[in-house]
Amino acid sequence: MPGGFARIGSSDDVAAIAMQAGGRAADVWVVSQTPVEKPTLLTRESRIPRNKPANLPSRAADNLFWLGRYIERAEGNLRILRAWHGRFAEVDDRGQALLTQVEDYLDQIGLDLSEAALPPSLLRDIDSAVYSAGNIRDRFSPDGWLALNDLSKTARRFVDRVKPGDDAAHAVTVLLRKLAGFAGLVHENMYRSTGWRFLSIGRYLERGLHMTRLLGELSGEDAPDGALDMLLEISDNVMTHRRHYNVYTDHLTITDLLALDPQNPRSVLFQLNQVLAEVEKLPEHGYPTQMSPLHRESMRVQSGLAVMTADTVSTDYYQTLERDFEALSDCLAQNYL
Repeated sequence: MPGGFARIGSSDDVAAIAMQAGGRAADVWVVSQTPVEKPTLLTRESRIPRNKPANLPSRAADNLFWLGRYIERAEGNLRILRAWHGRFAEVDDRGQALLTQVEDYLDQIGLDLSEAALPPSLLRDIDSAVYSAGNIRDRFSPDGWLALNDLSKTARRFVDRVKPGDDAAHAVTVLLRKLAGFAGLVHENMYRSTGWRFLSIGRYLERGLHMTRLLGELSGEDAPDGALDMLLEISDNVMTHRRHYNVYTDHLTITDLLALDPQNPRSVLFQLNQVLAEVEKLPEHGYPTQMSPLHRESMRVQSGLAVMTADTVSTDYYQTLERDFEALSDCLAQNYL
């Protein structure tokens, strides 16, 4: 061997190597004039040994799925709050029709603006995301975990401290940047395993549900002035709309861009396309010769929207689509979780 751990005696007596006799221990290296072959007990193989992918426990899949949903839900709520506070800063009148309608909508989803500019209930989804991520630390990016905790700490500093208007809009922008950083870490660093698919499906379902509800609330014929422009701002599609349509904003252009455009990462159809693509790659145990119930339901909802046109999508259809998204979530839970 090239070296080892040896006992060294303190006298010429070769037997006096015990610690009690003054001996000591030290590393010993055998020096050679030429390179020596490194000894190893490993067998030499022509291929790289690789473990077979392990099955994903349903508990881990459940936490990944809801982590995706909670993060996307928090982002959607923050985008609505920023749009509301931005307009409130301009008019300083909570009684304006658009602000009143959006405030009522926020109240329906548990965000009461009468409590504070950033309601404490905003932390609910962020805390739930942290809890879900904490249950799967062994399957989750360390950088993603740090980013998520940083988001939670920043949100706690802002809640109950910011004022309505520009101050709250600026605070929400900071939180959205941190959310975007977390989403980027997950997308760029997380291995495309089955767990990543459950997390992604959760995000796509929640974003599709968020956009469907907003379209049903703000794109109808009786929507107040400025509602369509607010929809574009919330979905971050202001510049995209200007490039695609050489007319003013109306119900048809909004529906075409935010509901039916398969290339728009914020549209409802885009989310359903992505859900279907990920569901097709999930294991379909128990259905070797046919589609699983989740696969079949995903295809039904996706194809139903894909064949629609802007002039045939109504408020009633958005309500039906909202129920379909919730049914997809329930179907996934029954099949896998």
